[in-house]
Amino acid sequence: MPESEAQRLPPSETYLRELEEQLLGEFGERNARIERLRRLRYMETPVDIPPAYRSSAREVRTPVAREQLKRVIGSLTANRPLVHVPPAEPTAAARTSADLRARWTNAALRRMDSEAARDVFGMLIDAMVADGAGVLKLLYAPDRWAGYPRRAGEPDESAATFLQRAERFKKSARFPLAWRDVDVTTFYPLEGEEGLEACLEIAERPRHLVQRRYGLISDRRSGRLVPADGAPRAADRSAGPPAAPNAAPRVTARVVEYWDDEYFAYLVDGHLVRRGRHGYGAIPYVQAYGDQTPSRDPAKAGVSMLASMEYLVPLLDQLLTMKQNALFLYAYPTPKITNFSPVDPSLGNDGRPRSLDFRPGELLPLYQGEDLSFLQWEGTPPDLDELIAQTRAMIDQAGAPSVLFGVPPDGNASGYLLNQLINTARVSFQQIARHAEQALERIVRLMWRLVESRIGETVFVFEAEDEQGWIGLGPEDIDGYRAVRVRMDPLGPADDVAQGTLAASLVSARLASRRWAMREKLGIEDAEAVEDEMLLDELIDAPEVRAAIVREALGQAGFASPPAKEPADVGA
Repeated sequence: MPESEAQRLPPSETYLRELEEQLLGEFGERNARIERLRRLRYMETPVDIPPAYRSSAREVRTPVAREQLKRVIGSLTANRPLVHVPPAEPTAAARTSADLRARWTNAALRRMDSEAARDVFGMLIDAMVADGAGVLKLLYAPDRWAGYPRRAGEPDESAATFLQRAERFKKSARFPLAWRDVDVTTFYPLEGEEGLEACLEIAERPRHLVQRRYGLISDRRSGRLVPADGAPRAADRSAGPPAAPNAAPRVTARVVEYWDDEYFAYLVDGHLVRRGRHGYGAIPYVQAYGDQTPSRDPAKAGVSMLASMEYLVPLLDQLLTMKQNALFLYAYPTPKITNFSPVDPSLGNDGRPRSLDFRPGELLPLYQGEDLSFLQWEGTPPDLDELIAQTRAMIDQAGAPSVLFGVPPDGNASGYLLNQLINTARVSFQQIARHAEQALERIVRLMWRLVESRIGETVFVFEAEDEQGWIGLGPEDIDGYRAVRVRMDPLGPADDVAQGTLAASLVSARLASRRWAMREKLGIEDAEAVEDEMLLDELIDAPEVRAAIVREALGQAGFASPPAKEPADVGA
């Protein structure tokens, strides 16, 4: 280890407070932009209606933003990502080891999703598309193996029996690794020349859980959590103004987590409660941008899919509200009185005509000379339909095209043209898929690092495809080799058929090899293993092999096997 790293000290409480205040100001615009787009997604953006028309106008909020996000995210997460491990050496043992690690990793990701009770990877894609960036966090959870069996309790137990008991415990216990998706508005990265060098996660968490976990008590004066030792600490300036004396306890507590590649530290309501070395060898966070831009501004580095519709969707809501209000006023017009005299008794004390209690279907008495009519638009009304159509077209271009929803562009299109338009529309989301693959590759490498350096023994996961059901991966299986590839397949069934047809045509025309077609067009990473299976199928289908299998089966059943056919005499 270089000398500069060996002399690095853990972060102090003062440094963490200053860093928190700095990052909150630096990323304030990013969070404000994301919150605006989230209100747009959940149809919480109000429509601007003049006060005089609020009693009659019916506000219209369209689900365009939410539905477009749903279809794009669904397209990207239609198939689970697949982990592939390239063999370290061109040997059969290396291929077997790589296949074991790939199967174990795919099963481990599914198990972590199951224990988190949340589609963590799907939430990453959701945040990348909707917020412009997503964050994953992976931690080692040793408490899940708190009841690990000890050999000291049974001194006469053999080593084999103890290992069998330990293996049974690990299979029944919870998985020792846990991951979750992090709200990007609570994640504050510190990036240097080598990428992410440190980060803060600032979030409000349930007060009682935090108080119990870190052994804190409630301060009666401020209502915040403080250390139980009663040591005086400086107030947290970033947590807001101090509360009034004898303030009621808050429902949540402000937790600030600091992580770099060596140290971690926790602040709760401005007080340092835990700090030390984590031994991960890397920061347990992974950030992935959706539509990434060259800008270094945190508010512009990752662009949400809704950014192009931030002003178009509210405009569409306003136009539809106008049209709805116009139809409402047309169907239920407002009555008015004309031809009244200044000396008419219908005038009130202020010289204005009397108000009418208009009730449809009932007679309305009028004074002599009065005329009752209704307010109507005079002249050619504005073409709201045309403006609504133009706005919809702009939204269609700015967001996900309607062809992804199964709607042809002109109402009638051939199947070939429709498929071409769908593939063209999906090209714009390939960057998101590539960034998600890279993020998952970093998470997988961290998983292997934790198994090798922190857990230090075999970890089991269940895989239904395996003959035994359980797969184990230990430090000796990893041995410092962490090369991995992750592949996402956001294409639908029709696209798979098209890719398969193209691959078969290229192989038949001798323009590509079968291995290349399987890897590049069909997404089969281990093409060599598939070729071996194909060769085995060809051997089984051979007449000589099938005849030998029949003779062997009849012999085992006790029947006389038919005599083998003699080869025909060529000279006869």
